[in-house]
Amino acid sequence: MDEETLLHAAIDLIAEKKGQRTVVIDLREVSIPTGYFVITAADNPVHVKAIVSNLMEKFPQKTLHREGVSERRWVVLDYGEIVIHVFLSETRDFYDIESLWADRIVEMEAPTS
Repeated sequence: MDEETLLHAAIDLIAEKKGQRTVVIDLREVSIPTGYFVITAADNPVHVKAIVSNLMEKFPQKTLHREGVSERRWVVLDYGEIVIHVFLSETRDFYDIESLWADRIVEMEAPTS
């Protein structure tokens, strides 16, 4: 499956569980061992769990590595070329990792209903 199809699958699965402020960052030309970051936020730990569970159950690839699943504040799901970050809103605001690559944020079509 190509990267664009996987990105759309991730965005759709996040949208199914009402992820907030979802952005895609294109890192293919940066010296970091992944192609894209997908970043989203959730209102509370239960919401984080719902988003992460949906991704882990339905994403067309299995994770290579995952971190933060039990804490539910900042969960990282590493799929190789795509790394998905699911944050509690206040944790996302605190770390503000997308500001590091603000010039690399790409527009992705909103999921169809």
